[in-house]
Amino acid sequence: MTGTERLLSRRTTLGTALTPLDPELRRPRTGVAIVACMDARLGVETMFGLRPGDAHVIRNAGGCVTGDTLHSLQLSQTRGGTREVLLVHHEDCAALSDPATDLYVCMARLRKSEGLPHTDVVRGFIYTRSGALRELRP
Repeated sequence: MTGTERLLSRRTTLGTALTPLDPELRRPRTGVAIVACMDARLGVETMFGLRPGDAHVIRNAGGCVTGDTLHSLQLSQTRGGTREVLLVHHEDCAALSDPATDLYVCMARLRKSEGLPHTDVVRGFIYTRSGALRELRP
């Protein structure tokens, strides 16, 4: 059995735990978009106690602010109504040799972005090996 087949077979055991798409939750309840690393060890939903409809979660290698990330955030803000951006980088990252430095660069890139209507609330965090969140301020 492949990894994909194992994941699909889990759906049959979920039963009523499956969450249908609720059109009322297209706009996240918190007004927050989270940009995080795609590392499978980062349980972003668990980390922030998220439920479906709470936040937009955008993931990529390193949690970096790329052109694609900016486009996703622009849609998140203009169509999804988010007004805050939360960045999560982490220690022991395979994509970044210096996550803290990159996090500062990403926060600055977001704050200077002319394509985003809301750049006043941009916060960045490092997820540590021990599971703590450490905020980095510009």
